[in-house]
Amino acid sequence: MKNGIYSATAGMLTAIERLNVISNNLANINTPGFKSDIPFEKVIRFLSEEPFPGKDQPILAGTVLNKRNGNIKMTKRKLDLAFEGKGYFVVKMSDGKEYYTRNGAFDLNSKRELVTSDGLPVLDKFNKKIKMFGKEYYFTPKGDLFIDGNYYTTLKIVDIADRNQLEKIGNHFFRLKDSTFKPKQIKDPNIVVGALEQSNVELMKEMTSLIITQRSFEFQQRALDTILTQILRRTVTDLPRPI
Repeated sequence: MKNGIYSATAGMLTAIERLNVISNNLANINTPGFKSDIPFEKVIRFLSEEPFPGKDQPILAGTVLNKRNGNIKMTKRKLDLAFEGKGYFVVKMSDGKEYYTRNGAFDLNSKRELVTSDGLPVLDKFNKKIKMFGKEYYFTPKGDLFIDGNYYTTLKIVDIADRNQLEKIGNHFFRLKDSTFKPKQIKDPNIVVGALEQSNVELMKEMTSLIITQRSFEFQQRALDTILTQILRRTVTDLPRPI
């Protein structure tokens, strides 16, 4: 009976963690460049006396990144950029480190610097911030920036061939797990100007996973309630009666 309590509790905790992952995916279904997380479980067997004596237990082992590219949506906005195929834009964090994103919903701050929707500066191929003074500007599909008809600079665009190096930070930024790993700059990217890459969250798939996970939690909860009810009944009936 004690093993049953451990098993049901572990199942409930795993279901809660899965629900958190699924909920975050659904919450970012409209976030450009968002890559969904795929939770996976494993079963471990504890051989020690405590806390799970001789019982197989399901646990959430972690998540893996869904690497599939999202669909392209046209916006006709000059500062919206989307990749067709591989590529990451490079931004500089407040600590000076480089982060990577496929969210090309850019804007200009008060200093006329090209920034992300979070206000982080976008870097050019010289690792410099991009200041866009002038009346007219546009990007080419290769990431070149022209201001008032003259070439100004080129966006820094990299390829991270080993996707396992990517660690998600927030909802659409990535950093490298290994600081010694150097991403390769792409000299001939394929950018759609006036468009955004949509989230790769699949609504129907996530909703199905949500329902299955909720039912799993409810099943484990009923099992735990049944076990605890049996323990309470036995405790009451087995207590010695007063003389």
